[in-house]
Amino acid sequence: MPLTELVRYFNKRNPLARGGAQEEGLEFSAGRVRARVGNRLLGSVFQPLVERASGRVVGHEAHLHVLAGDGLALPAQAVFLDAQDDAELVHLDRLVRTLHALNFLLQREQSGGFLALNVHPQLIRAVPDHHGKVFESVLSRCGLTPGRVVLEITDDGFADPARLACAIAEYRERGYRIALDNFGRHSSALDRLEVLAPDIVKLDRSLAGHGGHLALARRVVSELVPEIRRLGMVITSQHIEHAEQLELAKNLDVDWLQGHFLGHPDQDCKPIVKPRRRRLAA
Repeated sequence: MPLTELVRYFNKRNPLARGGAQEEGLEFSAGRVRARVGNRLLGSVFQPLVERASGRVVGHEAHLHVLAGDGLALPAQAVFLDAQDDAELVHLDRLVRTLHALNFLLQREQSGGFLALNVHPQLIRAVPDHHGKVFESVLSRCGLTPGRVVLEITDDGFADPARLACAIAEYRERGYRIALDNFGRHSSALDRLEVLAPDIVKLDRSLAGHGGHLALARRVVSELVPEIRRLGMVITSQHIEHAEQLELAKNLDVDWLQGHFLGHPDQDCKPIVKPRRRRLAA
């Protein structure tokens, strides 16, 4: 389906769009898809994830770029703070992920790899079951399958993990890969991680050695990484902003790397360079 028709299709099904005026909803402009919510304009930027062993870009995480009516940039969370109730927040969250999927669709042939999308924590609490079902239909319209998508979910480390574990299991049953974001911020309990059973663990910025705490991060993560690997999970060191943090992550034998030192969020995805196949001797 052409992109303009996709935008029209999603707007017709968007409860935030105000009738025919479309004061709120998706629009196609200057080669990108944007979303209007109130007096704010939303766009997508993509940050690469790099394979430690090869240095290749393997996928991109989508981030929300928000502009106020006066053109000033706002924190991404400002959009969700305006939600009147859980239902509106759930629709907003799906609108943002649809926005990112459409912008990824515009360039996926040159970028390839996977698309990582953040799921708002409140959505997990607000949606009782069948997690990922609605968004799966969105992806199919965009020509994407759940297998091309990584859903990033945070854990507060305090609540009973059973509900979050159930949501993660339902997402995985539909073919999505799940990344537990900012692991180590609230909890680094391995038994809790085993219950949640994500595919990917993204280490918190505190475990990347921010604030001059490289030595402490090295001691903590050197113990965590082998245990996480024992659980069969892919490990990502994120928030890498300088060479010393990159060296730490590489020495700790994580799988993927992410951070401004490796690539800033940008409207355009980085090209995915597939490994060359070895020629067999004749």
